[in-house]
Amino acid sequence: MATFQHPKSLNALQQFSQACAILRNTTRARNPAWYQAALDLNFQLHIRPDGTQFTAFYFDRKKSQWTQGPLITEEILQDHSKLDPLLAEILRHARSNGATSLGVVLHIADEFATTELKPELDNPAALPDLRDAAVSDPASILEDSSILASQASWRVLPYSAAGSEVIGTTVTISRQYASFLSALRQTGENANFPIITHALSAPLVAMMGLPQVLDPTPGKVFVAILQYPWFTALAFFNEHADLRLIRTLQHRGVRRTTHLRNALSTTNASLEFVDPDLFLLPLGQEVDTSLAANLAESFANCRIEVLRQIPPAGIPDWCPEPAITALPATSTPKVTSHTFSILDEDQWALQDFLTIPKEIVEIYPNRSEMGLLRIFRFVRIVLIVITLLCLAYFTAGMIDLIRRKEWAFDPVEAEAIKTRLSKLTSEQQKTEHWNNLLEDRSKAWCAMEFIARMFPESGGMLLKTFSHSVKPDIAPGQKKVGFVKEWKIIGFARDEALETLNNLNTREGIAAHFSTIARITGNSSFTPNVGNRSLNVNVRTQENGGYKPIPLEEADIANESTYPYSFDLTITQRFEATDPMAINVATTK
Repeated sequence: MATFQHPKSLNALQQFSQACAILRNTTRARNPAWYQAALDLNFQLHIRPDGTQFTAFYFDRKKSQWTQGPLITEEILQDHSKLDPLLAEILRHARSNGATSLGVVLHIADEFATTELKPELDNPAALPDLRDAAVSDPASILEDSSILASQASWRVLPYSAAGSEVIGTTVTISRQYASFLSALRQTGENANFPIITHALSAPLVAMMGLPQVLDPTPGKVFVAILQYPWFTALAFFNEHADLRLIRTLQHRGVRRTTHLRNALSTTNASLEFVDPDLFLLPLGQEVDTSLAANLAESFANCRIEVLRQIPPAGIPDWCPEPAITALPATSTPKVTSHTFSILDEDQWALQDFLTIPKEIVEIYPNRSEMGLLRIFRFVRIVLIVITLLCLAYFTAGMIDLIRRKEWAFDPVEAEAIKTRLSKLTSEQQKTEHWNNLLEDRSKAWCAMEFIARMFPESGGMLLKTFSHSVKPDIAPGQKKVGFVKEWKIIGFARDEALETLNNLNTREGIAAHFSTIARITGNSSFTPNVGNRSLNVNVRTQENGGYKPIPLEEADIANESTYPYSFDLTITQRFEATDPMAINVATTK
């Protein structure tokens, strides 16, 4: 596996070359697990050191199955010759189960301490900034100015209960397992197999899981006592189940701290807790099981209860943290509060205490940058292929062109072709001229259809005379001229025909009639809305001087005296010189 350098030590070209090498030699562009969290991966290894032993479990999310993990001891972690086979076995097991990545989750249960924040930082709105500062610059937020950032890792834990004197505290974890997690990640890098690590504080995870087993007395304060082999964590909650304070008592080589009862009493007094419920949660094989009975002697008025988690098959009840982090809650919480909501939803309990060092993260391009590099590589390949295809096409075209007889230029033959082309051009002009003159501008049958549909049978009208004329609209100097078509119709009408005549006397009515004729006959000269064509109509109606009233049923439709009105209808349709049907006037030779 190639060794990559930090981009700051390289120039722009070297940075690009290294990024391309990462794209080419690693799976970072193809396997999204490189950019996911360990708890989001389908195959996980959960390791829990509690001071007396290491407990490890494999979790296959697709199968929802927990199996026994590898044997891990303090001696193996300290001896490089024994650590390498362990790392190889972990990698082999993950691949043998069909995994494409491995999330290693370390539940640190052998240490837990708190460090106070600076008093001037008591601002709930600043919690997101404090959370970031605890990772990047812990000295800026810790009250103890003598602390060295390289000695331990700090993460902020908020106190969301109303009345808390401070907004939170910091949980402190040493870096004793940092080298082990680094070795795991390096094993994945060498094998081109994503191994993503995440170090959790086991007490915070256990506290996040309390709502599933906790059932406090309504409206009463309570204390959760988390028993681990090497320490005891005390979490004090108010009557709304919101965290007021968390503190830890180290056992210092014994199964139970000798100051537990005193610490519990003094803290209750300082928080003004009166006879709180005491909930014990044993979280180790070697914890003191007689603690509940001993506390009952000193706190007779308190409700004391030992809680038991019910983890899935394959995980003992004294080690619930892996199941809490890897699996969603299977039942409705028995207690809800703001504290328990933010521990899970805002992931205050799932903060990574041993993150990948920034200088290592910056070596590799992020996911979006890898996507751009991959697209650039694909585009480059496509451009090369297109260039080669264009060159091949151009070469083939040149070869084909050279092989044609036209390539051998003959002036005599070219002159003959030119003469023939001139004759063809002249013939084409003649053809176009006569085709223009023979356009369907005024066919007789179309004109008859025009009249027949304008004056339908039994329409109450009698047509007396009809004339249709077409004359050119000559304009000197133009190659095309427009023309004017005119219809003059004289006839007689009864009362029922007056509405038809009035409708024809409107621009819309006459245009609709023209459109109908154009559609029925297929003659485009009747189309009213082409180019700059104009359409005018004039209908004059007057009384028939020779009208003789008789019953309508006795009237002869051909008798002019039976029609009370006479009408004079004139329609003018003008075609401009720009119209497609304009007439050619240029002569052809």
